[in-house]
Amino acid sequence: MRYRAFMIILAAWLTAAAPVALGRIKLAALPERERVEIQLDNGRYTLVEEERIVPLLRSGKTNNMIDFSWSNTAIDKNSILFRPVAVREGGKFRPVKLIKLADGTEVPEINVINVAYPPNENALVWEVYAADACACKVRVSYLIANLTRTFEYRALADKPEEFLTLRKYMVLHNYSGEDFIGAGVWAGFGPKFQKEINQLDDLKLLMAKFTKVPIDKTFTFDWYTNGALNPAKPLASRILMHYRLTNDEKNKMGEFPLQPGKVRIFIEDGRGGEAFLGEDWAALTPLDDTMKLYLGESRDIVCTRIIESNVRHNVRGNLYNQETVVKYEIENFKDKAATLRIVEQLNRLGKQYFGNTHGDVEWEKGGKTSKQIRFDYEFGGATPILLVKLPARPKDKDAKVKKVTVLFHVTLKNLWP
Repeated sequence: MRYRAFMIILAAWLTAAAPVALGRIKLAALPERERVEIQLDNGRYTLVEEERIVPLLRSGKTNNMIDFSWSNTAIDKNSILFRPVAVREGGKFRPVKLIKLADGTEVPEINVINVAYPPNENALVWEVYAADACACKVRVSYLIANLTRTFEYRALADKPEEFLTLRKYMVLHNYSGEDFIGAGVWAGFGPKFQKEINQLDDLKLLMAKFTKVPIDKTFTFDWYTNGALNPAKPLASRILMHYRLTNDEKNKMGEFPLQPGKVRIFIEDGRGGEAFLGEDWAALTPLDDTMKLYLGESRDIVCTRIIESNVRHNVRGNLYNQETVVKYEIENFKDKAATLRIVEQLNRLGKQYFGNTHGDVEWEKGGKTSKQIRFDYEFGGATPILLVKLPARPKDKDAKVKKVTVLFHVTLKNLWP
């Protein structure tokens, strides 16, 4: 161990009231770790469990003093636990057993009697009772800071953009001030790793590889989020592209939730190589939920949003309905058919043309709504998504792209100033 000393002290308490300092006589360093396990399921603190063989040389009325001290290491003092688990008998270890005292009471043959914290030191001292002198296997666990993990992904789509291969990595960062040789590493899910983790190491470990994951490539128009495209096209807006992956068994994933992390996205170039598409930050994706990867803006689909009519109807008193017809004119210049997702934020529509909506609006679809529109409610009832299928552009490159026009007829109900 580079920064921390873990010592065994062979001494007796002089009297029951004697101070700790009188009993702390450091005679021999504790043997090297037999085993160490690191659990990284908490983003701030990491659980470390060490296993060592400790010689307990005092028995009966004279207890063993074991000193655990550290420096330049981010150990949480209040989290440290000491557990005797086995005793060497012959060439093997057996579990710690119960023994009977003279009064008939049953107690463990190895037991922690007391723990003391010397003032102004990064240390603590365990007073350990042993019925007989022995070699004892002990486990020491503690929380340590600055031994952390992050997650990264690498996504490779095939040329037709129908499937991709998603690799998930855990990146281990050790700035704790301690080396861990031959450590078992576990993130709280997924596979376990056996690694040497030195101070200042950044290790990248492949946790999972998901192949042939179906891709849903989407195109999204959201007027209230993105606004006008430019002064020359004040009624058009950006159309954003995403890959959507469902984290379930049906879609070749679903082994565990996918943690937040940076995703580097590539696509096969059709010549045996790969092209870089971009980077995105993936949000936490629970089982059966959808991971969305941003790909950039589409230049091949153009959508214009026009308020065709907007009428206010008095219901009674100061209660009103706001009736609006929104027209979308869409052109698809892609060689493939596509579905455009049009996000309508009805609360903001109401605020724009009426004022305060006092929470989520109550609304109903009107009869002028185009029949080919399908509806989705991913973002809640007040934010419907209009799904519009678009045909591929004509194969004749000189032919004009057909414009698709649809109407959304909506009435916002029971509004008041």
